Amino acid sequence: MPVQAAARPPLGGEDHEMPLTGRLSTFIRQAEIDDATRRRAVAAILDTLAVTVAGGAEPAVRRLAATLDPRQDGEVASLWAMAAYRADDAALLFGMASHILDYDDVSMLSVCHPTAPVLSAALCARPWSDLSGEDLADAVAIGTEVMIRLGQAMGFRHYALGFHATATLGTIGAAAAAARLMRLDHAATAHALAIATSLASGLRKNFGSMVKSLHVGIAASNGLKAARWAAAGIEGAAEAFEQEGFLKAFSGGETERWPGHLALGSPFVLSEPGFEQKRYPCCYLLHKMIEATLGLAREARVGLADIASARVDMPPGGTKPLIHPFPQSGLNALFSAPYAVTASLADGRIDLKSFTDAAVLRPEIQSRLRDVMVVEAAGTSLQGADVGGAPVTVTLTLRNGTKRAKTVQASPGSLQDPLTPEQLAAKWTDCLQRAAPGIDGSLALRLFGQGSDLAALPRAGDWLLALRSAVSAA
Repeated sequence: MPVQAAARPPLGGEDHEMPLTGRLSTFIRQAEIDDATRRRAVAAILDTLAVTVAGGAEPAVRRLAATLDPRQDGEVASLWAMAAYRADDAALLFGMASHILDYDDVSMLSVCHPTAPVLSAALCARPWSDLSGEDLADAVAIGTEVMIRLGQAMGFRHYALGFHATATLGTIGAAAAAARLMRLDHAATAHALAIATSLASGLRKNFGSMVKSLHVGIAASNGLKAARWAAAGIEGAAEAFEQEGFLKAFSGGETERWPGHLALGSPFVLSEPGFEQKRYPCCYLLHKMIEATLGLAREARVGLADIASARVDMPPGGTKPLIHPFPQSGLNALFSAPYAVTASLADGRIDLKSFTDAAVLRPEIQSRLRDVMVVEAAGTSLQGADVGGAPVTVTLTLRNGTKRAKTVQASPGSLQDPLTPEQLAAKWTDCLQRAAPGIDGSLALRLFGQGSDLAALPRAGDWLLALRSAVSAA
């Protein structure tokens, strides 16, 4: 096992004499995680595990599983059935399941879903029998930090070019988490990052299809492969990020240098501004309009039949992912503003049941989609956190001509409007029951309580196996 060197300061302007790949490697190996950040990491792990378990019940994930080779001597156990897989196949499966419902957390700093690819790789990087809760939480904190700060370094141009940032950045974050858990030395960690830069891929054009969630599996699997290949002695470029490397290629030539002011772990993104944990299982740019529409429906005591039309006012750039105004499937509807509004009015709720094909194709919904007008404000497209911080206004015109409007500024599930502990526990139970309808609610809550103390568990694998056993048995 390599000997740890003395701790270095966070990555920033003071480290510019070292190539960026080396500075990232130093951070991944030596970063110390404070207790507050570790608690946030545990919350992110619980949230993402819940949606991963739920996603395992989806037909698309089962189709992917059918292409994989379960093995008696497999390295990683499935979360759903008594099967085990090669580590990279398990990461692929976990990754797709974690994102198929679009219910996993978000960071608007880089417009990505940070925990899903990182946790999916981390769960497969070390045997569960040799995995402490603290090590898992720290790997998630480090992987998501590298992933998001790299996105910030490139800027919004990366997303605007058509890349799926969760997929591209997630490959690097997954490699970082795996390298930390595998305790790679400095050189091997740098090589893992270099390998990961050539494995990163994913296009936004596939939003609304099965491939969007498959991207997350590919990112997790490729990040893990990069770390394992580096551990075996495969070497990459000494400088894979700067000097016409990853930054320049994936920003469309906009930048090729890490900004001097941007420091890793000072503070960790998990602690400030934190991740947005989803209250609704769909694209995050739908959440404010859902919150506003549901609020108006409750306050005015109206439903879809009472509404003549609706208007949604979005900030500049706020409609970019919303590419399916007239959805024909549950996957399409995850990116449909008209559906989000009409379903909110019709049902008085938005939850996992809202995004089945049958729910989307209801005639009473399909016939009203064109009654919702979505207006993006003129001006330069906002980027990253500016989009997340911008207000969204929903205006309902009732059949009697009355207009009711509501503006939502704080992002639902953000630190400004967080999910309560009760909402998090309810989301956990709802997700487990989605995958295993027969699971006892009290057992689900007991597992949630045990998982809340994950960082204190010397053998996190015991808890993961208990979760797997409960879901499989039900």
